[in-house]
Amino acid sequence: MVGRRFAIALAFLLCAAAAEAAEFDRTVSVPRGTRLDVRLYAGQVVVRAWDRDAVRVRATHFTSDEIDLRTIGRAIAVRAHARRGTPHGIDFEIDVPAWMAVDVAGTYLDVAVEGTAADVAAETVRGDVHVKGGAGSLKLKAIDGEVVLEGARGRAELSSTNDGIRVTGFTGEIIADTVNGSVKLRAIQSISIEVGTFGGDISWEGTISDDGRYQFATHTGGVDVSLDDRVNATVSVRAFEGTFRAAFPVNLPDEASRHRRFSFVLGSGAAHLDLETFGGTISLRPLQMTAR
Repeated sequence: MVGRRFAIALAFLLCAAAAEAAEFDRTVSVPRGTRLDVRLYAGQVVVRAWDRDAVRVRATHFTSDEIDLRTIGRAIAVRAHARRGTPHGIDFEIDVPAWMAVDVAGTYLDVAVEGTAADVAAETVRGDVHVKGGAGSLKLKAIDGEVVLEGARGRAELSSTNDGIRVTGFTGEIIADTVNGSVKLRAIQSISIEVGTFGGDISWEGTISDDGRYQFATHTGGVDVSLDDRVNATVSVRAFEGTFRAAFPVNLPDEASRHRRFSFVLGSGAAHLDLETFGGTISLRPLQMTAR
C-alpha cells in the first residue's frame, strides 16, 4: 500500500534526534464477541487474521509515545499519542481472530485488513483502505485515498472523495460513491448494486442475476458494462448529452436517441439495469471481449 504521509514522515525524522526507538508487543486473550477498535492520528495499521482467540499488537515507536491497549466494554481498544512534540505516524501490526469485527479510523492513516470473516469498518482522511476478506457489514471510507475490497461477502458501503474504488471477487450488496474517482467492479455476484460518481468512470464485469437491480450513474465519466450472452435484463439508458454504444446487436426502440432516455430488453428482461451519464459514453460489450 502506497501511503500519503510525507508530512508525517518529515515530522518523524525531526523528532528522531530527540527520542529513542521502543518496541511495543503485547498479546491479550479475548472471548468471542469482542471487537477491535483502533483510533490513531497517523501512520499505518495492518490487521491480519490468525487462528488464536487472542489479539497481538506490535509497534515500533518513540519512547516519548504512549500506546494504550485496554478492554472497553466488549472491545479491545488501541490508542496512541505523543506525550511531547509534534504528532507523528506510528505503524501497527495487529493479529486478530478471524471471527473478530474490526473498526479502524484515523486522519493521516493507511489501513489494511486481511483474512477476517466478520464486519469491517475503516475510515481515513488522507490514506488508502485495502480490505481482503471480511464478511457481513463492510463500511470503508477515504477522503483522499483509494478504497479496495477483495474476496469479501456481505453488504459493502464504499466511499472515496478524491480517488477511486475497486472491488474484486465480491458476493453481496454494494453501495459505492466517489466524487473525483472511478469505480471498477470485477467478478461480482450480487442482486443489488448502486454506484455513483461525479467525475469518474464506472466499469462492471459480473453476473447479472434475474432478480437483481443494478444502477450505475456518472456525470462526466463513462459507463462500461460487460455482459455474458445469457443475460436477462431490461436496460434503461439515460445518455443526455452523452452517447450510447453496444458491441453486439441490440434491438433499440424507434424513439431511441443519443440525447434521450430509452429502454430495451435482453433475453427475458427479468433483471433491471439502469445506466446513466450526462456527458460521457455508455458502452455494452460481451464479457469475453473484456481485457484480462
